[in-house]
Parts: sequence; C-alpha cells; structure tokens
Amino acid sequence: MRGVQIVAVAAALIATVLLGIGLALPLRPTYSASEKRALASFPTATTETLLSGAYFTDLATWFSDTFPCRETLLSLGAKLESLYGPQGESFYGNRSTAVADTIPETAESLAPVMTLAAAEPEGAADEANASATPSSLAHDKSATGALDQYAALVETNADGTLKEKKAEKAEVNGEQAGSIYVTNHRGYEIYYYNQGGAVKYASMINTYRARFPKCEVYDILVPNSFGVELDRSTQAALGSSNMEDAFNYIYSMIDPEVHKVSVFETLLQHKNEYIYFHTDHHWTGLGAYYAYMRFCDAKGIEPHSLRDYQKESFDGFYGTFYFSTNRSEALKQNPDTVEAWLPIATNEMEYINQLGEQGHAQVINDVTNSNAGDKYSAFIHGDNPLTVIHNPHRSDGSACVLIKESYGNAFAPYLVDHYEDVYVVDYRHFEGSIAQLIEEYGVQDIIFLNNVMALSERASGMMMGLLG
Repeated sequence: MRGVQIVAVAAALIATVLLGIGLALPLRPTYSASEKRALASFPTATTETLLSGAYFTDLATWFSDTFPCRETLLSLGAKLESLYGPQGESFYGNRSTAVADTIPETAESLAPVMTLAAAEPEGAADEANASATPSSLAHDKSATGALDQYAALVETNADGTLKEKKAEKAEVNGEQAGSIYVTNHRGYEIYYYNQGGAVKYASMINTYRARFPKCEVYDILVPNSFGVELDRSTQAALGSSNMEDAFNYIYSMIDPEVHKVSVFETLLQHKNEYIYFHTDHHWTGLGAYYAYMRFCDAKGIEPHSLRDYQKESFDGFYGTFYFSTNRSEALKQNPDTVEAWLPIATNEMEYINQLGEQGHAQVINDVTNSNAGDKYSAFIHGDNPLTVIHNPHRSDGSACVLIKESYGNAFAPYLVDHYEDVYVVDYRHFEGSIAQLIEEYGVQDIIFLNNVMALSERASGMMMGLLG
C-alpha cells in the first residue's frame, strides 16, 4: 500500500513540475525554425469568444503548440510511437473529407481572359510612373534598380504599420502539406483535382498572354512525387486524381500562343532517380534540371550539361512531410540530401525579404549549418518576394521574370546563364506591380512555374493580383 502511495505522490510531483514548466511564459517558444511557422499566440478574450467557447479552444491550442521544449518532446513522442510495432503504410491529414472533381477530357473552348479594370496598354505605365516616382529615386534600368524601386514602394506605401503586418506575414510562412501517405520511408502528398482552380489558372495564364502580347509566355506545370513515383493503380486506390489528365485538360484551355512546357513524361522517365525528396514535398535540384532541359527545348536554346556545373551537397535535410507527420520515425530513418548545381556565369544575387529589407546572398548558398528543416533554402535563399540575378557576362538586354511558388526556387539557378537579368517573383509575398517590372525592365520572357498542389483559385487569384 505504501508503495502505491509513493508512486502516486511521485506522479503528482511530476505532473506539478510539468504544469509549472508549461505555464512558464518566458520559456515558451514563439516560432518553430524546423516547421518555418509562427506558433499559436496567446488568445485575446472577448465576450463573443468566451460565450462560444472559442477562447478556451484557442487557449488549449496555444498551450500545446508553445509548450517549452516542444521540439524535443515531439521527437520523443514519434520515437515512442515507433515502438508500437513495424511501421508500414500511414496516412496523415483529412483524407476522409477530401473530395475530387471529375477531370474533363478536353476543353470545348479556351479559358476566358479576365477583365482588368486597371490594365493599360504596354508602354503606358512608363509615362504614368515617370510623374509618380519620387525625384529621389532616379530611374535605374539596372537589375539593382528594380530592388530599389520595390523597396521604395514598400516604404512609401507604409505608415509605420506595414512593416509590422509584413512581419506577421513572414512568421506564418510555413508550408504545410495536406493529406500525406507514408510508405517505404517516403512521404507523398495526395492530389485532388479542383475544376474551379483549373479553369482560373488557365484563365490567369491567358490574361497574362493578352496583357503582354510582345512577351513570350511559358507555362511549366510540375507534378509532385505522388503522381510520378507511385504507379497508377496505387494512386487510384488512394483516391487521388490523375495529374497528367489534369495537366492535359488545363493545357487545352490555354492560348496556343503560350509555350506549354510539358515535363510530366520527362520526370516519369527519370522516376528512379533522386528527383523528389523523401521527407519533403519539393522536387530536388535534379528534378528541376530535367524541367530546365524541356524549357530550353521550348525556347530553342542549348541547355548546359550537369557536368558543366560545380555541384554542392548538403546532408541532413528533413522537410515538410517529416514535420507535418509529427516527426514520423519512418521518415526520420530516411533523411534527404540537398544537391545543387552552381550557375556558371555568377552565383551572386540580390533580394528583398518579406520585411522589405534588401540583402545580398548567393544563388546556391551554403546551408551546411542551417536547421534541418531549412536546407531547401540553399536555392535562392528561400521564398523572398523579389530576387534579382544579374549576369555580368551578358550585355544583350535579355531578361526574364519567373513567377513561382517554392518549386521555382530549385529551377531559378538554371536560368542565370541564359539571360542578362533574371527576376524571380514569389507571388505569395510580392506586393508590387508585375506589369511595372515587366515594362520598365524590358522583360521578354514571362515564365510561370507551379506545382500541382498550387493549382487553386486562391493561388491564381494572387498571381492575377500582381497585375493590379
């Protein structure tokens, strides 16, 4: 009996200590570097949230999400779960509630060009901006000039609160995967086709084509690892939509004048190579290279061989699949290596981050000592609103803009050798006018690169918003 009492007292003491640690506000983390996201903030009590119970739900979320030593505890929890038995197939996310639309075989007509109330003919923006630009900003046609003007835009449109808002936006910039299937120590994100997203994406591309008739527009749709590495029968059994059919339908809605860079078959041919990460939703530098080869075919230029580049490798990468599965032990046993090939002409770049601050970095930067969850930032220093790469070995005025989400990071380095200036715009964070950038800096090629999970109405709306 006494032994039971001792155990009970010990358990009570441990619980008290843990509660004390949990309530220790100075020890609570506010940001997860591994997951690249801000953790839940302490909720504000209002009459509405107290009566509805939302306050207490948010309080519980804050308590668990910001518990001291959460990274260590989550890793220990995953390790404990692995002791339950052999790790086979696993599912994470809301797979049971996901609904996919039926993919039509082909479009009866092209997707409509959207009406832009603020749209102007090419060249009109130059005159308007000449009077609107502050005299302290001498018009600079150089690549650095684009950064200066964007920084000025951020500052002149701010009243002191903008930077605070941008800081909040930066903190919630974690990329979370949806329904994840884990098998053979690899993660895969299940794809569900959305008709509204497909039509709006095609319409957005057609609108850019109509808005910039003097530019060449390229569209690169990229499948994820689920659509390439798993056989069709497995995909169907898991309820996934057919990505290749989805891409073909979207392409059938896009203006024939747009260069449709189809990479699906190419990636399938290389599916047994290291073209996708195991613990992350991105493709690798090698996967992006094969897409670069197809882009060169479409543009009519000669691609470089991988042998022409200097290669860098960074071990110990754990990506979004690993953290979205609460640090799956199966994935932990299969860490990734980030392989990158340095541009030949230059490895230097300039960028503006999500706080509106200018910086200098390398196109392929050393992430040897970076957090295990942040090594994909080896490519163009991560997801910045605007990145500018100037090739000092070209003086032909050639320029392109790459409009992308994070898949484009691994693709951008291959463009450097083929243009005098490369502008990389992350549409999720860019707050300027893409029309002004294209017109003022003589952009000839507009390149869209999006992975299959970005084919949504929201994403297309954000890309359309850049024209405003």
